[in-house]
Amino acid sequence: MVAGALPILWLSVGCNSVLGPSKLDNNWRSYDSVHFSLFVRPDSFAEANQARLAEVLDDQYTTTVARLGITYTGHISAFLYTSAADAALACNRCGMGYPDTEALRATCQAPLDGNLFYLLSHEANHIIQRNAMGRPGTYFMNDGLASAVISTRFHGVGNEFFWAWTASHASAIPALSVLIDDSKWGGTDDEYKASASFLAYLIDRAGPAPIRQLYQVESRSFAQRFNALYGRSLEDLERDWRAFCAARAQM
Repeated sequence: MVAGALPILWLSVGCNSVLGPSKLDNNWRSYDSVHFSLFVRPDSFAEANQARLAEVLDDQYTTTVARLGITYTGHISAFLYTSAADAALACNRCGMGYPDTEALRATCQAPLDGNLFYLLSHEANHIIQRNAMGRPGTYFMNDGLASAVISTRFHGVGNEFFWAWTASHASAIPALSVLIDDSKWGGTDDEYKASASFLAYLIDRAGPAPIRQLYQVESRSFAQRFNALYGRSLEDLERDWRAFCAARAQM
């Protein structure tokens, strides 16, 4: 287990390109940072910790832009609710990104830990990536890439976590040929983590340029386009990725 790593206990409801947080009321206080406006309930946990949350999100914003080599200058509105009921979300560690309106909604409850930072960063990444690179062609890319470039400045849920997880769950991870097929995607925690792990591996090995070109490719063309971009088949690099993660776990 990588030092500082922890289980991910959150749910990304996904990315809704058109709608934004709906039926907003007036019971908000707002705090602006460099790249975000945080909307929090008065006297809430989120308000008490808004400075650190803004720091984490601003760091993630710059990390994502740098790691993917993209241009994005938008300002994101983050609506941080006190509970699932308050947010109209499925759980007390859930979130949803809205790229077209550059907004996200998420529950924000104690503790102030890596799981919370990760949730907010992941949802922010959906907005940044969608606005900078367009509509993703697969669920694999949409959900995996939002996690593959997570900053670990403030917590340990990043590349090393996903690679260690891959090594310890190797037998349970579906083949990449299954993960890239939208008709077989179930939105499970294992699919999220495996996708993030592989995409992080690709960026680490070959940089972000091929990922940007692969981002909008749909399932039916994914394997062929992958081969053209990387000069090797998806199956070949899957073997390398799994071997890399297994070897790294022994270090």
